[in-house]
Amino acid sequence: MRILLAPDSFKEAASAEAIAQAMARGIMRGDPQAECRLLPLSDGGEGLTHALVHATGGTLHDVETVDAVGHPIIAQFGFLGNKHTSRTAAVELASASGLEQVSPADRDPMAASTFGTGLLIRAAIDAGADRIVLGLGGSATTDGGTGLAHAFGFRFLDAHDSDIPLGGGALVDLARIDDSRVSDSIKNVPIVLACDVTNPLTGPEGAAHVFAPQKGATATQVELLDQGLANLARAIMQYNGRDIEHTPGAGAAGGTGGGMLGLFNATVKPGIELVLNLAHGREACAWADVVITGEGSIDSQTPYGKVPSGIAKLAQSQGKPTIAIGGTVTRDPHTVEALNETGIIATFGIAPGPADLTTLIANTERNVEITCAAIASTLRITAATSPCESA
Repeated sequence: MRILLAPDSFKEAASAEAIAQAMARGIMRGDPQAECRLLPLSDGGEGLTHALVHATGGTLHDVETVDAVGHPIIAQFGFLGNKHTSRTAAVELASASGLEQVSPADRDPMAASTFGTGLLIRAAIDAGADRIVLGLGGSATTDGGTGLAHAFGFRFLDAHDSDIPLGGGALVDLARIDDSRVSDSIKNVPIVLACDVTNPLTGPEGAAHVFAPQKGATATQVELLDQGLANLARAIMQYNGRDIEHTPGAGAAGGTGGGMLGLFNATVKPGIELVLNLAHGREACAWADVVITGEGSIDSQTPYGKVPSGIAKLAQSQGKPTIAIGGTVTRDPHTVEALNETGIIATFGIAPGPADLTTLIANTERNVEITCAAIASTLRITAATSPCESA
């Protein structure tokens, strides 16, 4: 039996690559005769760079940059392999400007900026990239991508033509945008934004109201951040006539989607579709008899733009079934029905029994291995006992 192992990361527990390897160990325990192919994936958030580099035989590159609150860190970008016609670099915002990069005590939703991600993209371009795939997800920021743009020379000025500070909190004072220090070559580099959300920039469903509380913002700060993003939208409209405020995906990564669409040569694509295309997911599904995928939580969001549903739909289009595993798995009938419609025929939780969250996270890879061993044994027995056609 040929089994494609195509998981996302299990957030705060293990990377997609580590999960795929644990799956493979389990499959070999349950069915030593099985053939496995590993295809760790991402929907545009954490793990995008490693997923694309792994799938294409590319290379990873370390860069000295800063996190969302300005502390020095080492982050990575990757060059895609497989003889891509363009020199494509993969960058994930979470690598430099992610929430998990900043300790809870240091998180500052008003001052956090994407400046470090800008430095990372600059390093990729300086190394020869002529196309960027930027994963939007997992950010600690609500600055509309202004920190990122600042790293390329954009200036964000107040009514007195003074530079405003980095961070979303300062955008309430933004009066105009100056690009006199930005080269045309930078503005013209194609940037594809891998995004799994469709939120607009502002309003009740916008970046501040939906995502900033997860980054530590109070109710008062949420309102100020939303006002700042609306101010940024007006400034961009004045700068080049682009209307980004209500564009689907503009609210991704604290409004970075909107800032990129407004200031750069950027386009938005669903993250999982982009990754599956670049990682040759269709060919991998064609090879497999069955697909096993997974993510940290199989829940009501899973059927909509997440890795398990994305790979399942692709496998379903070729008549291949998909099984999903997760740290937690919902049994809500409506969600189960939605999962079935994507092509996921069964879901399995990896928790062996009652335990505290710290223990479950620490044992994630072991529990994935045990679960996949059981799945492989079941698949092997089912295949062996399937009734033969009568003569």
